[in-house]
Amino acid sequence: MPPSTTAPSTFCVMPTEVRPDYVLGTHSAEADRLALQNSLWIDEARSAWTRCGLGIGSRVVDVGCGPGLATEALLEIVGATGRVAGIELSGRFAQQARDRCSSGGRTDCEILQCDLMTDAMPAHFTNAFDVAWIRWLAMFVKSPETLIERVRDLLAPQGTVAFHEYFHYETYSLLEGGPRIREFVQFAKASFAKDGGDANIARRLPRILEQHGFEVMSMRPIARAARPHDALWQWPTGFIRTYSPTLVQLGFADSAWLEAIELELRTAEACKSSVLVAPSLLEIIARKCG
Repeated sequence: MPPSTTAPSTFCVMPTEVRPDYVLGTHSAEADRLALQNSLWIDEARSAWTRCGLGIGSRVVDVGCGPGLATEALLEIVGATGRVAGIELSGRFAQQARDRCSSGGRTDCEILQCDLMTDAMPAHFTNAFDVAWIRWLAMFVKSPETLIERVRDLLAPQGTVAFHEYFHYETYSLLEGGPRIREFVQFAKASFAKDGGDANIARRLPRILEQHGFEVMSMRPIARAARPHDALWQWPTGFIRTYSPTLVQLGFADSAWLEAIELELRTAEACKSSVLVAPSLLEIIARKCG
């Protein structure tokens, strides 16, 4: 473990109730990170929605909707004749999604708070949607098979699901250096696995989908890299700064490591030629058979 440094910390101080119902927490720093993430990835999301045939009048469910950032964008696309619903584990995020989606005057966006692994879906959600959108959720659930079965039940015949999930989390790295960041990646993967998750779940999704009543229509890798002056830089570094204190609380690292990784980030940010690569993502679009 590297020696402690005296660099002042910019990490989020986590509340004591670490990850009560959402693996990354629902504290304000995580909400801010999700807002930044949505702004940086919304164009990729819209591209996937277009390939799913989403448009005016579509019925769409945002599975794992968080505070409703993508849900709000979906409402704009489907218009007054469409239908949007969200499903979210966290009560705090579910209420934020309700507030966000009703702020524009829409009162017909239903946000369901439930655990997809254990809770029954309401009857009016069965076969009710043309499209399901899932981003960075399958990597955290204990049973991706159960998740896909639930999504299959939500979709109408020939309905479509679009996933954005990682297939090579280890590409998350600082080029030409970054030993503490490499450790962060391994610690993060281990912390997800401790709760039953799989950071590289996209490798398994095509097989699971085809075993549970779906036909995979397309797959598209998405790779992104950033330099310190790019807005995108704040996304992978923001996750490191937000989640590293949790890794310390969970026992994967100590305070000296926390200071060392902050120093590594600051050193990289001071060098204009630094390059930080985000984890490699796979877009998977599949159609419900029958």
